[in-house]
Amino acid sequence: MSNKKRGTKAATKQQRTLAEQADRHVYYERAVQDPKNDAKTLAKLFRRYRKVEPLVLREDFCGTATLATHWTKARADRSAIGVDLDRDTLAWGQVNNVEAAGGDVAARVNLIHGNVLDAGGPKADVTCALNFSYCCLKQRSSMLAYLKATRANLKKGGVFIADVLGGPDSMAAAEDTHDHGDFVYRWEQAFFDPLTHEMECHIHFDFPDGSSLAPAFSYEWRLWSMPELCDLLAEAGFSAVHRLWEKTDDAGEGTGVFFEPHRVENWDQWWTYVVAER
Repeated sequence: MSNKKRGTKAATKQQRTLAEQADRHVYYERAVQDPKNDAKTLAKLFRRYRKVEPLVLREDFCGTATLATHWTKARADRSAIGVDLDRDTLAWGQVNNVEAAGGDVAARVNLIHGNVLDAGGPKADVTCALNFSYCCLKQRSSMLAYLKATRANLKKGGVFIADVLGGPDSMAAAEDTHDHGDFVYRWEQAFFDPLTHEMECHIHFDFPDGSSLAPAFSYEWRLWSMPELCDLLAEAGFSAVHRLWEKTDDAGEGTGVFFEPHRVENWDQWWTYVVAER
């Protein structure tokens, strides 16, 4: 009788789908994030405007804090602060990213369960809000409050960096699919309101056995335009705001080199950076 019970348990475990076994945070990091290169880009953009090496990063809306961890791992004199409202996601990042990086790195990464609208805490050389995470702030008053808090949390001479999404395709119901071999990542823009720029988006993960995490993550955003962000950054008190654009090669592919153009063509979909100096 006891042998039968053990066999039944084993069979039940084997019958679990890949989606049921999946950790959505693992697949999000694989599909969406590139923390090693992001850390390099943040440091490079800071050095362009400040001519010194940035040491302290504040990652707002940090989620699992993989960027904060990679930033700190890159140099022994670096440290990072990560801020997020989701306690469970922060706890996952503390174990799977921060502590997994070793005691020396973990000692230099401080994760804060808190609201990015609140000023206070350690001040940073560079603060970032990447993956369009700030788009969860849908009211102008909330965005302005966030940018004022961001400026207050920067050291004198500090820099704020955010990525910006735009182009006609970013304002349409659509779906993009990317095959990663052992899973397929689907980004779905389910709804866009042209009157308010509010949008509903989902991330799905599909697996070879036909199972899916659908949705794995859902977002209700406002798509902020570059002019809106630049105006708000100036109103928040930043001394200079830089609108960047990526250079492309002969095949039209991005080169990773960003410049400040006077005028650009509106591609079907684009993303770039805005950099604001305190």
